[in-house]
Amino acid sequence: MKVWELKSGSVNDYAPLVFTEDQDIESGMFDASGKAMSWSKKPKIEVFVEPGMGKPKPLADISALTPGALAMSDKAKAAFEVFLSRFGQFLEMDCDGSSRWFYNVTNVVSCIDKARSTKRPSGSIVKEAFRAGRVPVGEAVFKDPLTAAASIYVNDPGKAALERIITDAAIIGMTFVEPGPPPKKPRPRA
Repeated sequence: MKVWELKSGSVNDYAPLVFTEDQDIESGMFDASGKAMSWSKKPKIEVFVEPGMGKPKPLADISALTPGALAMSDKAKAAFEVFLSRFGQFLEMDCDGSSRWFYNVTNVVSCIDKARSTKRPSGSIVKEAFRAGRVPVGEAVFKDPLTAAASIYVNDPGKAALERIITDAAIIGMTFVEPGPPPKKPRPRA
């Protein structure tokens, strides 16, 4: 069964969100390692405006904020909540007076084959190889302990379910990519 990485849309097309308070980041409030969390306060985030630009790019329903998590609009939360609540939790954030939702995946499945995965000299995984017998069979959104802080995965049935929701609710900003870096483009030859 194929496994996809679930990500927010391109920051080239849509504005990412950024943290407004360093102490929230330093406290581990936005830890995306797969553990359930609770917040005593609603953290503040804001729309990133590129230096020199007068206004931000448009916001998507799913925005980039931090690796290993998704930041959703109210519209996206409403569309995905029934499906995604089975695999994680929604935590409310304040984005310039409006709600945005930090989706924290808590469904952790040990399914990466470390020995077959491509690694950097430091030992960190560059391209995941999955153990077929360990990847969930039914619809699933999940993390693996080896990459939990950086990656959210979805299997083929889960991807199909999410694609139906995206189409039905006209959600923008969610993408599915093959895990690992994109293939290198061949260099032009003279």
